[in-house]
Amino acid sequence: MADQVDEVKQKTDIVSLISEFIDLKKAGRNYRALCPFHSERTPSFMVSSELQIYKCFGCGNAGDAFTFLEMYEGMDFYEALKFLAERASVKLSPVQGGRRSEKQKLYELNAHASQLYHYLLLKHKVGQTALAYLTKERGLKLDTIVKFRLGYSPDNSQVLRNFLVDKKGYQIQEIETAGLAISREKRVIDRFAGRVIFPLFDHRGNVAGFAGRLLPQSEKSDLAKYINSPETPVYHKGNLLYGLNIARGEIKQKNQAVIVEGELDVISSWQAGFRNVVATKGSALTEDQIRLLSRFAKELVLAMDTDLAGNAAARRGVSIAQNEGLSVRVARIKGYKDPDEIARRDPKALKKAIGDSVGAWDFIIDSIFSKHDIDSGEGKAGFSREILPVLVSIADKIVQAHYVEIVARRLKVPSEAVLEQLAKISEARKVEKPEIAIDKKKGRGRRELLEERFLTLIFQSEPDILSKRRDYSLIKTPLNKRIADEYKKYSSKNKKFDPAKFSEALPKELLVGFAEMVLADTQGLTDSPERLNKEFGVVVGELGELTIRERLKELGVKIREYEEGGKEEKLEKAKRAFAKLTDKLSSLEEQKISGIILHE
Repeated sequence: MADQVDEVKQKTDIVSLISEFIDLKKAGRNYRALCPFHSERTPSFMVSSELQIYKCFGCGNAGDAFTFLEMYEGMDFYEALKFLAERASVKLSPVQGGRRSEKQKLYELNAHASQLYHYLLLKHKVGQTALAYLTKERGLKLDTIVKFRLGYSPDNSQVLRNFLVDKKGYQIQEIETAGLAISREKRVIDRFAGRVIFPLFDHRGNVAGFAGRLLPQSEKSDLAKYINSPETPVYHKGNLLYGLNIARGEIKQKNQAVIVEGELDVISSWQAGFRNVVATKGSALTEDQIRLLSRFAKELVLAMDTDLAGNAAARRGVSIAQNEGLSVRVARIKGYKDPDEIARRDPKALKKAIGDSVGAWDFIIDSIFSKHDIDSGEGKAGFSREILPVLVSIADKIVQAHYVEIVARRLKVPSEAVLEQLAKISEARKVEKPEIAIDKKKGRGRRELLEERFLTLIFQSEPDILSKRRDYSLIKTPLNKRIADEYKKYSSKNKKFDPAKFSEALPKELLVGFAEMVLADTQGLTDSPERLNKEFGVVVGELGELTIRERLKELGVKIREYEEGGKEEKLEKAKRAFAKLTDKLSSLEEQKISGIILHE
């Protein structure tokens, strides 16, 4: 297993891999991008081709190709290994005992269940009623049903158990863990029995869970019309967007994703020619869903049958999306119940609704205005109660100020009055929280920063530029000194500096510090020998000056000791050394080159 992992690592270029997911730009010897793991406006995510690692200097996330896939795609190690092996054309030999990760087992189990449900819908007489419902009442074509792999689970709840346990060899506990069944009195009951089945695929095409809808003749029972898989190791409601596995290409091409609420909204829209539509599993976009969509598009169009103005979670989703740099608009669907109905009956109207979509905050504010008679005092009061929470939820203060002006103008009141009410709402929402003791990393001192800059310039530059500039005596702090010593040993035996080879020879406890130096942003200095040499001279000069100041401080202490102890000979010697260093410091200050910028 270890040999196979090493082979996959050797055949994987991390720069090429990460470039498939985010936009990397060359930055000296490294590559740089906006971090995909947290919101930022200035790129701090660095990738090293030489060391095959990445690190974000903003949030601290770091690792190799496997770690990136685990963090970015939510894969476990075995999924990442399989993905990278297929990408590198490495054939993995079976793991001892046929062992697979829990997630891999659940994905495979769900895939088998999906195949069974699909077969029963299309090929077995037990699914004829459900098929007629989908084709005749919902207007779905057979190729659409096949595309979304719709299925049917019969009322006989033992069918699933017989197939998965007796034929496929799964354990009952595994079926329960997948959320497919419930055990009652030694019987395994299919959670979705008697329902049309919608497999819930993640964006990579894995069957993560299921949604089930009762047939119309069963709707009057006490059962819920729609049910979903419970939370499982592979299904998390807030992470998944229905239809994204099919729509991702079209979303990327159009740079726009249309968001709806239900599975049939997506399916009917797709059949009508709208191929960039996905559905949330709820009425509000979550932060994880927004981050996922931001990989493929910069514009979101909400086509949801929900009261955005009165739904705090939905408004929060709009605010989060805008903080991620996405444009959020709302499509007005008039005269129809939902996107499913308008897609089936009037596709042109749906196209117009999407094309005429308006900014989310404009839509919300307009909808609130339409509900109140703002010419009356009572109407103004009702409007105020509803609009203020909306304005408070706009995180961007510039955008918020824009809408405060609009609201004040339409209400014919001073904007200061609106701002005063906003301040009261904000104050009322503040909740006193107990302080939690957190160990904070002590800030690095100037010497450590200078030393790190010094070594960073060495590790990211060509040897011929620095071959005569090896001021190791300037390095004092323990970690940096050990790395410098290791480099000195390495350079005495190797004519050419190879970061990968050097890192392999480093003790493990030094690897993180060295990796940060290799990945640090040098602001393009390594691309300009003249600027690099100047910067290097500045750093060496600053370290030299700092070393002198530290020595002067030590001598000052000794001079006081010698004066108090009456040690005249030692006192005179210390004074001469102090005077000599003072002259040297004055000379350095006169020649000091300005311009070095150090970032902690």
